[in-house]
Amino acid sequence: MASPRRSSSSARRTAPPSGRRRLALGLLVLALPIAVAAVWIGSLVGLLGIALAVVLVASGAGLLVEETVALRRAAARERARLAREQTRAATAKAREHIAFADHMASRVKAGRVEIERLLGDLATSAAALAEAERACAEAVRRERDLAAELSETKRVLERTRRELRHTHDALTASQAAELQTRAELLAAQESDASRRLA
Repeated sequence: MASPRRSSSSARRTAPPSGRRRLALGLLVLALPIAVAAVWIGSLVGLLGIALAVVLVASGAGLLVEETVALRRAAARERARLAREQTRAATAKAREHIAFADHMASRVKAGRVEIERLLGDLATSAAALAEAERACAEAVRRERDLAAELSETKRVLERTRRELRHTHDALTASQAAELQTRAELLAAQESDASRRLA
């Protein structure tokens, strides 16, 4: 936006001449030949002409002064109007900036709340993960213990089977020896019985 001084200067340059200005210029132009004629005549009529020329010049100068004052007042009013417009525009712009800043502040606050919530969820998830890791480690440890117990049980069972086979073999051998002994005893009894009968 152009400054008030520049706008008023351009308004004065482009504004058409008013009626008072044209009248003042006409009086000055009219006073010039009257003064020349009065000087040339040089009599009472000439003095009256000079006086009339002075009056015309004074009137034209007064009109020019009034016109200049009016133009300056109009320029001052224009500058004041432009200043008011600039003030209103600056105020509106400041309000927009304040509204934007408030909006961004609310968004930042909401973002911080969301970040705090996410941090809380992260802490909860981390605690749950640590608990799950502890439970997993405990399950692995128990699985290892059970595997060790199972291996020991298998070894004990295998040893028991071997001992059972040895016992069974010993029992079979003992039963075979007993049968052999009985058979020999029976043969001896039969032989003794045969000798008695003979």
